[in-house]
Formats: sequence, structure tokens, C-alpha cells
Amino acid sequence: MTAAGESVVPAEPGAPEDDAAADLVRRLAALPTPNIGDAMERLNVVDGDIHPVWRGARMAGRAFTVYVAGGDNRGIHEAIPRLAPGDVLVVNGQGIANRALIGELIAGRAAARGCAGFVIDGAVRDVRDLEAMGFPVFARGLSPAGPYRNGPARLGVPVAVGSVVVRPGDIVVGDDDGVVVVPFEEAAAVARAAEDKRDAEAKQRADIGS
Repeated sequence: MTAAGESVVPAEPGAPEDDAAADLVRRLAALPTPNIGDAMERLNVVDGDIHPVWRGARMAGRAFTVYVAGGDNRGIHEAIPRLAPGDVLVVNGQGIANRALIGELIAGRAAARGCAGFVIDGAVRDVRDLEAMGFPVFARGLSPAGPYRNGPARLGVPVAVGSVVVRPGDIVVGDDDGVVVVPFEEAAAVARAAEDKRDAEAKQRADIGS
């Protein structure tokens, strides 16, 4: 057991992402989320209430997971210095939508570390600034109210976000349609199936237009 407010942080991650993993992220980043979701038999599709906070936001990357108390962003502050380029910060904020867990200042710090975007099961604020930065954020809600910073928090553990379990290192993809989570060990097969789905739909569109 830990004392109140104490964060539990796992060991530092291992070797940097290899070329094969980076290639999987690139392939999935090029695909629409509906094709990816269909390739997973409509599983691992995040609750539609978690949506892009500005139109046109798009991201893909490996998950860095955080579990925080509702309305409290201590764990997010602790996570930012640990982010690697290309990470997507995925936060279980317990669905609390009356206190924003992040705004443009935290997003700016994350962007400076090469973070690919945020997925937050909770609220955010500073939407116009986030859009002006071009920083992708997907969240359950918006609130001008700021967070507490008391803890507790857990970093680098499996989290539930929008009814989907996200583990550290899973590939997270978001676009205007929402967010999908690809278990890393399934990513190659999912990418192939989603590419086949995309190509089949392109043929159908061509046939319709002929």
C-alpha cells in the first residue's frame, strides 16, 4: 500500500523503439480509424464520447499510460518528462468532466518532447490554443475549471479509457471519427487487414463512379 498522494512509478522502459515498431505506427497512421476498427472486428474502439476537441486532429503513436484521481493531474505532470518522441499520452481520468486535466501549457510541454497527442477520459480546456498549436487532443469533455494536483497517480500501468483497456506500448490512432487502440502484438496483422479493407473500399468507390 502507498501513502495518500503517493505515486507509483514502474521501472523505466527498455530499449528505444525499433524500426519495425516505428514502421507499424507509420502504417497505422496512414489508415482511417474505421478501417482499423473493422480490422479488429469492431473491438478496441474507444467510446464515441471521447472525441477530437478540434476538427482535423489526427495522431498515432505508442501509448504512455497514466491513471489519475478524477479531476487531479499530478500524474500527468509526472509523466511529461518521461515521454519519448512519438508517444501518445493516454489518461484514465475516471470520466470526470467538470475539471480539466490539461490545457495548452501542459500540451506545449508535451509537444516539445515530441509527444504525438493526448487521449483523456476526462475534460480538457484551452481548445483554441490547442488547435492553433496543431496538437491533437481527444477527450470526453471540456471545462474551464482547473485541476487539483494532490495525487495519487499510477504511471505505465494498463488503464481503461472509454471502455477499452490500453497497455503501455499499444498503438493508439485517432482522427475525426474517434480513437482506436491496437494491441502491439497484433499490430502487424491489424495493419495488413486494415490496408486490405481500405483498398477494397477504394475499389468499391471506383466501381460506383464508373
